[in-house]
Amino acid sequence: MIPPPPLSEREAAILNAALLVFSAYGFRRTTMDDIAQGAGLARTALYQTYGNKEEIFRALTSTAFAQAVFDVAFALAQPGLTLEAALMDCFVAKDGKFMDVVLTSAHGYELMDAGFGISHDLVTVAEAEMTAVLAEWLALQGVPETIGPATDLADTIMAALKGLRSQATSMEVLRAGERRLAAMVARALR
Repeated sequence: MIPPPPLSEREAAILNAALLVFSAYGFRRTTMDDIAQGAGLARTALYQTYGNKEEIFRALTSTAFAQAVFDVAFALAQPGLTLEAALMDCFVAKDGKFMDVVLTSAHGYELMDAGFGISHDLVTVAEAEMTAVLAEWLALQGVPETIGPATDLADTIMAALKGLRSQATSMEVLRAGERRLAAMVARALR
């Protein structure tokens, strides 16, 4: 799998600043001025790159999910890992840095809602790509016939991960749930 193309220095500065500002103020309260200031840019320079904060949020989502898709594929391609370790690495890669923001920011769930509203199409495509990567890996592991096709198992795992994320109150709680899920799936594949 090919890594996502690198961002320009300006785009990277804007998106990094936007993530920090969105997590500090929430999506609704964040202004273009806040993002420009965080990126060390004049507001006019920010508008030369992105037209509004929704466009910045979509770029942030697109960049984060492109990296997550690559990271999931990379995690599952590592040789010598146990099934459980490979799955856990996959789950951590899928979360990316966004889940840390969601679970540590007072505005995390507002950002998730914004993501669903503003970037739903991007999220849907990226999740389908990650599910396909997982299904391919599961098929290579040999999913028992009693469980069903690898694609169905991948769909079930992804749904379980969404449920774990929606219930998690901290990264520790999320990781504990992911470890249980990885252990259960690994045992089912043996």
